[in-house]
Amino acid sequence: MTADWHENPMTLHTNIRPILFVLALLGAGPLRAQDAPLSPAEAPRRMTLPEGFVATLFAGEPDLVQPIAFAFDDRGRLWVVECLSYPDWQTDGRAEGHDRVVIFDDRDGDGRFDEKTVFWDKGVNLSGIELGYGGVWLCSTPNLVFVPDADRDDVPDGAPQVKLDGWDLKARHNVFNGLTWAPDGWLYGCNGILSNSSVGPPGTPNDKRVAINCGVWRYHPVSQVFEAVAHGTTNPWGLDFDEFGQAFITNCVIHHLFHVVPGGHYQRMFGQDMNPHSYSLMTSCADHIHWGGGPWQSSRGGQGEHDRPGGGHAHSGAMVYLGDNWPQEQYRGGLFTCNIHGNRVNHDRFERLGSGCVAHHAHDAVYFNDTWFRGLTIKYGPDGGVFVSDWCDSGECHDYDDIHRTSGRIYKITYKKPQTEPVDLASLTDAQLVERQLHPNDWHVTHARRLLAERAAAGKLAPETPAALVEMARKQPDATRKLRAIWALHGIGRLTDEYLTECFADKNEDVRAWAVRLSLQPSVGGTASRDAGERWPAKLATLAAEDPSPRVRLELASGLQRLPLASRWAIAENLLAHGEDAADANLPLLIWYGVEPLVPADAERALQLAAGSKIPLVREYIVRRFASDVPADLARQSPATVAPLVGVLKKLDVAGRADAQLDLLRGAYEAFAGRRSVAMPNGWKPVYARLLESPNESVREQATFLSFLFGDRQAADALRADALDSSLATEKRNRATTVLVQGHDGDLLPALEKLVSEPAMRAAALRGLAAYDDPSVPAVILRSYVSLVGGERDDALATLASRPAYALALLDAIEAKKVSRGDVPAFVLRQVAGIKDERVSQRLQQVWGAVREASQDKAAAIARFRSLLPTDQLQAADRSHGRALFVRTCAACHKLFGEGGQIGPELTGAQRTNLDYLLENLVDPSALVGRDYQMSVIETADGRIINGIIAGEDAAVVTVQTQNDRLLIPKSDIETREQSKLSLMPEGLLDKLSEVELRELIAYLSGAEQAALPDSSTAGR
Repeated sequence: MTADWHENPMTLHTNIRPILFVLALLGAGPLRAQDAPLSPAEAPRRMTLPEGFVATLFAGEPDLVQPIAFAFDDRGRLWVVECLSYPDWQTDGRAEGHDRVVIFDDRDGDGRFDEKTVFWDKGVNLSGIELGYGGVWLCSTPNLVFVPDADRDDVPDGAPQVKLDGWDLKARHNVFNGLTWAPDGWLYGCNGILSNSSVGPPGTPNDKRVAINCGVWRYHPVSQVFEAVAHGTTNPWGLDFDEFGQAFITNCVIHHLFHVVPGGHYQRMFGQDMNPHSYSLMTSCADHIHWGGGPWQSSRGGQGEHDRPGGGHAHSGAMVYLGDNWPQEQYRGGLFTCNIHGNRVNHDRFERLGSGCVAHHAHDAVYFNDTWFRGLTIKYGPDGGVFVSDWCDSGECHDYDDIHRTSGRIYKITYKKPQTEPVDLASLTDAQLVERQLHPNDWHVTHARRLLAERAAAGKLAPETPAALVEMARKQPDATRKLRAIWALHGIGRLTDEYLTECFADKNEDVRAWAVRLSLQPSVGGTASRDAGERWPAKLATLAAEDPSPRVRLELASGLQRLPLASRWAIAENLLAHGEDAADANLPLLIWYGVEPLVPADAERALQLAAGSKIPLVREYIVRRFASDVPADLARQSPATVAPLVGVLKKLDVAGRADAQLDLLRGAYEAFAGRRSVAMPNGWKPVYARLLESPNESVREQATFLSFLFGDRQAADALRADALDSSLATEKRNRATTVLVQGHDGDLLPALEKLVSEPAMRAAALRGLAAYDDPSVPAVILRSYVSLVGGERDDALATLASRPAYALALLDAIEAKKVSRGDVPAFVLRQVAGIKDERVSQRLQQVWGAVREASQDKAAAIARFRSLLPTDQLQAADRSHGRALFVRTCAACHKLFGEGGQIGPELTGAQRTNLDYLLENLVDPSALVGRDYQMSVIETADGRIINGIIAGEDAAVVTVQTQNDRLLIPKSDIETREQSKLSLMPEGLLDKLSEVELRELIAYLSGAEQAALPDSSTAGR
């Protein structure tokens, strides 16, 4: 079937369960789609394909079910993992399960299998597969296992061997996956965000294991070394390499495509990066998303505004097409991925940009026109045709209910009829495998390269093979062909220093870049090895200074992390001299990740490195790292500890470098913010005086912030004056107020009390008052309470719930009806109930009654609320008043229809039309809380109670996200700190609503579009 590229005949409308990892974990429910998938025979005929393309059913039920992954052997046969254990992963430690590995062989090349063989039917939690080195490699959480089949008779030679263990099954649908052989000869894979894995060979001590919770890893079957390649993203489920050996992964929820550079730390859906000093994370290489904007959940179904951009956020599988069947001009080098929500295959095209590339959305390649299509894997085969697996289910990629275990397909998509011939690369001679490095279809290249590496590892490589590869590399004018020979030489352990030196001087930037990368890696395929820290630093430093290519500098920046610290300085200094790289998408952060450990190793030298840097981000981060490493007690006691920073600032002043001064000041303030006091460094006052004369206003402001933290009373006076000056911009006044509150300025309280009466500054003042234990505060807040609007009342109530004395004043005001009971959000009530003070507990009981910490019979409560919500009354309920209730009770944390807070999950795309789903999560929000979103309860030494989520911490300060603020709490101020199993979203939200209000809120939450707010005459009823 053919059609115009812009046609999309699908009519999928979904209501799929999202997995939301924050305050309320929103549940699962049925998918509104057709009751059954298209039949296996009908499905290929229903596809929308480009002109000249043909689709066939390669395999389908009943011959194939639940295909979670597949790979090709050297004969071109398809090995498929049938994952029958999902979603009930086996956790009892048994060595045998019921997942299967099956082999499909298409002997006549017609795109349909002719023979099926069950290789193994006792797999446990299988999610990935690759073949090589005499057997089958399988992701079998918590293990990476190897099933030997050295004689290639399709029967296991023995029991599975556990090569690595330590992957976390709590990842559920984020288990490790994506096995594929990389150009460097290692086995690569992906790891999802819910997995806190600690990986190593069985028996490895904990302190020798490699930690990874999302990102890309690699393992070498000869050396048995495991490494984390890069950290970050969300749930990568697709990994492939382009012609230049660059890695790309596809991903869900956040942007769909990342160019993975070794050593990179990438944007995450949530949580803190593995390195607390990464400070910023690298972003997607794509200039687009595959949905029409807004929350990703709204793209489910792939229709309407989400159709043309690509159909939705959920992606699985990655294929950089390097085959020889699809038309080369349109498709070669493009990235293809299955779009689960859009039931199609997306197509992105790469364009070189700086050190990396940018991916543009091209015409989507294939529409499956089946609402049950759940594409997971996409790869090209030996004849250049493309194979796409279909999980074939009505749920989403992380659906846990009503799994359809009897369906599954693999399709083959070709351009016209491909030229096919029997293949068995393992039967070829070394010379023939070398010749395959020039094959137009990279399938042959990669399999041949791996076979050569296997023979080298086994000592069976023909003696003339290395020379043949060197000769091939030297003769090739095309960089991609030259790289193939170089990778093969590295894989067999015969990439000599002599030839590597030639590569450093090659006219092509990609060859030079790979020379850098391979010079910094052990050659484990054969006998050769090299210590890059001793052999190459001088050469690499010269390249860092002189090479004109940002791609080469990318490999140098990446390689810093593989070098001993002493070997990094000269390379880093030369990389930081390239001011043209300051705006590059990769280089500033990648250089920083390599430089970061230098700072604690030699702080003064690192500060000099910062002063000379022409890349602002690295300047700032070096100082931030330097300052953050100063322990809080030393910062108070030893002015000399911070003195080197003053010397650098003075040096920059003499040089007239205001830009660099600002970066250093920002870095120091970011590190010290939240600490109660930092000793004023020696020599600071004259330098500060000079900074105040700077023509750059930001330099003057930032210097004042820092001087205040150093205990400078004149700086404190100046900031207080700014906070109170109504002629200044509100943003500047707010910045001054924030700095003073974070630094706990002892003279700020009168200013805050004044600012409560000023509308522009009221919210900041109300939040700031919580930091001060003073008997005047409750009266100040309650006097102005009647005039507060919107979120100001939430700020006021949160402050009044922060201390025992304040809470007593709040309860008195509620009893006197100065504060309406309906104004008090449930989270405020729960915080008051959590105060460990007998007076508060007794008063709360008198004024409010019992506040339950947990529902005693949630099922009964849900049933009771359900009985109050008949369909006809819900349809008649006033959604405008429901919106007002949402604003009052939910919007501080949750966003709906583009409005609200971002502490909790975005609700717009959630399964809001399912009443049971809504009630379960409203009544029992703490049923399951992601580890990064469990609430902590902190009590400070001066009696303040803080309920919130730990957003980050370093040696001196804990960052806490509360319902209404982001607080920096000095660790020295923390009296107690407990982690609760409760969600920050409290129970009992519905208990205080009348029946009418209950119907209004549920009607609003379940509505398809935004409702108008009620007018003022009815808003308060």
